[in-house]
Amino acid sequence: MWPTPDNSTDQVIFDRLVRMDDADSATNTMQMPFRFYPALAAGLAYYIALKKAPNRIQVLKGLYEEEMDRAMTEDRDRANLTITPGFGYFR
Repeated sequence: MWPTPDNSTDQVIFDRLVRMDDADSATNTMQMPFRFYPALAAGLAYYIALKKAPNRIQVLKGLYEEEMDRAMTEDRDRANLTITPGFGYFR
């Protein structure tokens, strides 16, 4: 950090966006919720079929979309909490 902070109580807070790690060896695991694993497998099969088995594309595309829809449906907020900001002026 430059310039150097004036005291030791200063904080630096930052957000970062990271990509999922590659699954390039047996030691790596995908950084995603377990409910997306079937969608991942179906999506990989679909994209491989685009190059290797064009006659299976329609079936695999439907399966991929179904699995992704199922995973996205489960990935929702189940709380009955709504937070609305107040825009009033307080003194």
